[in-house]
Amino acid sequence: MHERERAVADRLLAAETPQAVETALFESYVEEPYDIDGLLTELRVRRQRLLQNGRPAEAALVAALTGAVREHRALLERLAQEHGRTDAGRRRNSWPRDLRPPEHLTRSVLEQGVADLVDQGDLDRALQAAHRAAGVPLVDPAESVVVTSVRLSLAQRLREAGRPRDALDVLEEAGLPPSVMGDSANMEIAAARLHILRGLLWEDVGDYRLGRRAYRTALDHAVRVGAVSWRFKAWTCLAASYGKSGRYRQAVTEYRRIVAFARTLTDAHAHWFVAALNDLGTALRDAGDRDAARSHHLYVLALFEKSRATGASQSAAWFRLGDLARDEEDTAGALTAYTNGFWSAIAADVVRQGVLDTLSRLHRALPGDDELLETATLFCMTVLNEEQEDWLLTWSLRRALGGLAQRLGRHEGAVAQLRELARDAATRGRQWRLSAAGELADGLLLWHEQEGPPGTLQEAFDILWQARAGMAADLDDTAGTSADHHAVVTDYRHIHVRLVDLLLDHGREVRSPDSRTPTELAFDLYEEIRAGAHLRQMARAPMTPPDSVPEEVRRAEEELLAALSDPSPGVEQRRATEARLAGVHDLMAAHAPDYVRLRRGRPHRFEDLRSHLRSRPDAEHIAFVSFHCGARSTIVFTYVPGTDRLTVVRAPVGEERLSEVTRLLRHTFDGSPHDFPPRAPLHPRRPWRRDISFLAELTPLLAAFLPVTDGRELLYVCSDGPLHGLPLSAVPTPEGPPLAARHAVAHVSGASALLHAAARHQARRKRRTQRTPEVFCASVAAREDPVPEQLEGDAELLRAAGWPATALTGEHATRQAVLQRLDTAAVAHITCHGYFDTREPLDSGLLLAQNGRRPSKLPEAQSLIARLDHMLTVRDLARRALPTRLLTLRACATGLRDEHSAGDVEGLVQALLYAGAGTVVAALWNVDECSSRRLLVDFYSRLRSDPDQPLWRVFWQAQKKMFETPSPPWEAHPYHWAALALFSDRSDDWMDT
Repeated sequence: MHERERAVADRLLAAETPQAVETALFESYVEEPYDIDGLLTELRVRRQRLLQNGRPAEAALVAALTGAVREHRALLERLAQEHGRTDAGRRRNSWPRDLRPPEHLTRSVLEQGVADLVDQGDLDRALQAAHRAAGVPLVDPAESVVVTSVRLSLAQRLREAGRPRDALDVLEEAGLPPSVMGDSANMEIAAARLHILRGLLWEDVGDYRLGRRAYRTALDHAVRVGAVSWRFKAWTCLAASYGKSGRYRQAVTEYRRIVAFARTLTDAHAHWFVAALNDLGTALRDAGDRDAARSHHLYVLALFEKSRATGASQSAAWFRLGDLARDEEDTAGALTAYTNGFWSAIAADVVRQGVLDTLSRLHRALPGDDELLETATLFCMTVLNEEQEDWLLTWSLRRALGGLAQRLGRHEGAVAQLRELARDAATRGRQWRLSAAGELADGLLLWHEQEGPPGTLQEAFDILWQARAGMAADLDDTAGTSADHHAVVTDYRHIHVRLVDLLLDHGREVRSPDSRTPTELAFDLYEEIRAGAHLRQMARAPMTPPDSVPEEVRRAEEELLAALSDPSPGVEQRRATEARLAGVHDLMAAHAPDYVRLRRGRPHRFEDLRSHLRSRPDAEHIAFVSFHCGARSTIVFTYVPGTDRLTVVRAPVGEERLSEVTRLLRHTFDGSPHDFPPRAPLHPRRPWRRDISFLAELTPLLAAFLPVTDGRELLYVCSDGPLHGLPLSAVPTPEGPPLAARHAVAHVSGASALLHAAARHQARRKRRTQRTPEVFCASVAAREDPVPEQLEGDAELLRAAGWPATALTGEHATRQAVLQRLDTAAVAHITCHGYFDTREPLDSGLLLAQNGRRPSKLPEAQSLIARLDHMLTVRDLARRALPTRLLTLRACATGLRDEHSAGDVEGLVQALLYAGAGTVVAALWNVDECSSRRLLVDFYSRLRSDPDQPLWRVFWQAQKKMFETPSPPWEAHPYHWAALALFSDRSDDWMDT
């Protein structure tokens, strides 16, 4: 008797309820179809043994189980054949060939036609047939499983063909009505399968939020019927989604929970435990904890060695250890691990996965890997001979053949392989298309370096330029919310990076598409990526249009934006709404072109920035610096309006090191209570006891622009990645003093953001207010704060600086009251905790009181409803078109940034700027009560005595006084004077903003 049938029999005998028996039958069959006759034979043998041993009660139980298997036999066979899953590269039929639906079940007959077309590979006709069948109602609840399975099969094939939108349409039509769900295990499993695929498809189109919602729904279905395997699959997809969207620490948290869950399962599910360990190791690597990642993969290998077994997880552990070695530039160790991984896969009879894992890692040269690459390529050819339609294998094979040809110096043959690959990938979806374009461009550049034929360099540029042209359309086509454009921008980023490198290295050798210089074109390419990420976050925010827009057009936009904020409508309905909104914006463009440009997320070009900065009265005193972090270096663009000179330099500091410096700074200043041993926050009166010499590692970034910014007082600094969390003003210059000794720093999110703010400023000039406005001050501590008075006395701070101030404190500082006061406040000072939502930036905000209670400073631990009760969100602020010219956020850095990802301080602050605030002063780390008070009193006093001074100069003077003539002396340390930073797209003539 086969082990598979024995394992299923054991699982049935362990079931405690009839529902659990049904779940075990269906779940086991969907995991891996077993031989039903073999299972019946195994149960019969066990029943006879029990009777022979005098155990009639247990024999009766086995007899009942045998009856359950026979009762569900037809449905089990149908479910397995309809599943449409791929097993070792071999696809099963979507519909049983020997089982035709009865004629009276019209919907099932139509679905049979869909299934037949899917089997034939005619996806277009299958899609048309599916749409026709969707209008025919179900007459038998049992049809739901059949319909759902057919739709799953079609959607999966459409996804593989790079058509996720069509696949989502198919699944929208396959929703399972609650009336047929009942308590049926097979229906719950079908629903779990549907929602997992739906989640994958939402991720394919860039909407990770809706993807995670689908995975949670699948998880609920699986938990409801105790479907352990589907619970594991849905939960793993959910954790992986966090990693794909860059939320690595959240992925680590989820994988830890999955490992704990898998540890509780029986030996029959031991393979899930080791798979979860590997996934956790990968998440830890992504989060930067390589030592922990390595220990998890080594633990997996130790478990396999102990059991003297083989398996796919053993191979995966070797490959991931190889990745870790490659990260550390241990090429010999990486090659050894990859070799072990490949042969482990062969031994475990997971040849296809082993080939894919090997070729995906070796398509770029690794010293000494030729023999392994050739071996894996031969195995790939063998598998492809059996399964001609395996796109992943085809992709890996052609890329590998191209790599082998390059290593032999046959660049013409390599490029031919990559051209064929690019042609095939053009119909496979955005990610495949862009990856193939990048591979082909790399091959052409390598050929050019080896003295290839004329035109090779130009062809590489043209291929990349044509590929990047699709980003605007793909962003417009994204069906998700404002935070869901990240995936599209990420896909295109590598194309833009290749183009920039090509322009900076060979700009004079290629023909530009227009009159821009190579440096200007490179600047615009990076701004395109930056704007695609930042501007689109606000593109769906409920901002108030300018007064010049007709009222009926304003109302139409508001209604359509509200419709798009609802995730429940289907894809077609969402597309129709998007089309109507585009028409409304066409009408708006004649009245408010800058507003419409922001709504559409269209970036400005360098020529726009040049024109704006050179037209400003302070053009001689400013410079614009834009950073773009790469793996090994950071590209620094500098534009000085006074000289009309744009320069670009590569600084030898990469993203990984910048992230490490950010982590060191955070642990040095804020402490690290979760480490072992835990570390307390920095003592404010003895800051020099902790070393911050690591900041000097950032000095090359300053050296990239300081030679051309000499004599300019203000730097508009556009940060990137981990630089958002670093105090650039405190970084030592090559001469020794910090940057703040030479320049004021105003943080902006990009050239486009600066220009959009300038347009908004022009529209508000006519709404000029009094020269010395009253300051609105709101202060509220959290319930967990031991001394609320330390946060709730800032009104006296403002009055001490000579400002008239009104205050809302403690339980009186409610969300509604603060929002109402901000409607008219020109200057506002808010002391509270904040929260930045990495999933949806528009749901970020400030934590205020509600219903006589202070907020919790741990909003993640609350329900969404409880959180929003206490939160003044960016959505709330955006609706009001804030008149606020200066908004200070004090003592709330802990909430303003997510400690697991860089840049979140700027994320919330920039969202506030887009909402209308002219300038925001915010903290980069937990500020000291005394020094931050002293700096702000000085800042407000200077501003009160000379309101004609630009904000940035007043703030800079207050900073310089603190580190040049400190009182007390410890406040000369950057911990004190650099904690607060100025974020402003328009702080020169702030009184008119």
